[in-house]
Amino acid sequence: MAQANAGRQAVGPVNALKPPKRKAKRAADGETADAKTRLLVVAVRMFAERGFACTSVRDLATEAGVNIAAVNYHFRSKEELYLETLRYAMRRSKDITPRFARILRQAQQVGTPEAAQQGIVHFIETFISHLYGQPAGTDYSAALMSHEMLHPTGALDIVVREFIQPRFEILMALIRLARPDLKPDLDVAFHAFSIVGQCLHMHFCRPIVLQLTGEGKLTARFLRRMARHIAGFSIRGLAVAPPRLAGTPGAGGETESHPESNADSSAA
Repeated sequence: MAQANAGRQAVGPVNALKPPKRKAKRAADGETADAKTRLLVVAVRMFAERGFACTSVRDLATEAGVNIAAVNYHFRSKEELYLETLRYAMRRSKDITPRFARILRQAQQVGTPEAAQQGIVHFIETFISHLYGQPAGTDYSAALMSHEMLHPTGALDIVVREFIQPRFEILMALIRLARPDLKPDLDVAFHAFSIVGQCLHMHFCRPIVLQLTGEGKLTARFLRRMARHIAGFSIRGLAVAPPRLAGTPGAGGETESHPESNADSSAA
């Protein structure tokens, strides 16, 4: 009997230790998840400042306060960490794809070129608001994409497919509705590039734009005026088919001859 009681007494303390072990495991899991998040947060800033090639795994780990092995544990490689960093930055910024999709649906429900033109105006206003709407020092997505465009990596195709192409296709659909006569997709794409290019130029050249316009700082009034200008310029450009310039490819892809040369040949 004494032996049985002794056995029960021995089991009691062992069982009492089990809950602390489970708590310790949960704490360890939390630290692991936190390490992954810290790596992503640090990587967003460092990749944006230095680019992929000039950012070392050791520097990332040191800045994040984690062991260098944590990079391989969570991301398997520097390349995978970079890809996840791009995704993380794009998702942290305000996702405007659903808003663009609603603009397109509204235009398609009406189904007129005028509705599509109004949709393009809303697209531009939304895009400008998105580019300038992030708090200063928190949105690194533009800087990351700048590095990626200058020095493309294998991540570019994935980021374009997942984030940029869906938005671009929405704009192209609005342009097709506004200009049904634009049959080749390349013509539609060029119009879309022109619209997006105006918005991005104002964004990436912000210090120069503010200096040349005499604006001391970026204000809501200035942004509204910028959006109205880009929208008006784009709609006017869409409304009129440009004249065919001499020496540019024709509809069949062949270079058109100069009128002067045609006149000379006919005279001969």
